[in-house]
Amino acid sequence: MHEAVKDWLAQCRDKLRTEAITAADLDRLGELLAEPRQQILYLYAKSTNMRSPLASWALYDATQPQKPTLPSDEAPYESVLAAVAAGWRVVQFPIAKLYAYEGQDNDYLGYEFVLEKFA
Repeated sequence: MHEAVKDWLAQCRDKLRTEAITAADLDRLGELLAEPRQQILYLYAKSTNMRSPLASWALYDATQPQKPTLPSDEAPYESVLAAVAAGWRVVQFPIAKLYAYEGQDNDYLGYEFVLEKFA
């Protein structure tokens, strides 16, 4: 059983001794039992190294209204590795053959890492 639900049950058992469980308590249980939704984070790094700084990013969150939004001026993380440390999982690494241009500048946004998290 999910740890948060176990905590909720323990709190409600204690609460039953002194007062009634309320609709707000049941609403909280509903939130705890809700299925998590996948979030997708595109991080465009300046190299294939997961520690390199980010060039750009985009977040797709199914829990938020689906309207176009521009990313903030500040990157959500310093690097791909920092995002992984914050709980994101790498789904796709950059495809190296897309960036095999010798003697030319890379005209892509950066090295695309795709990450996911469930919230």
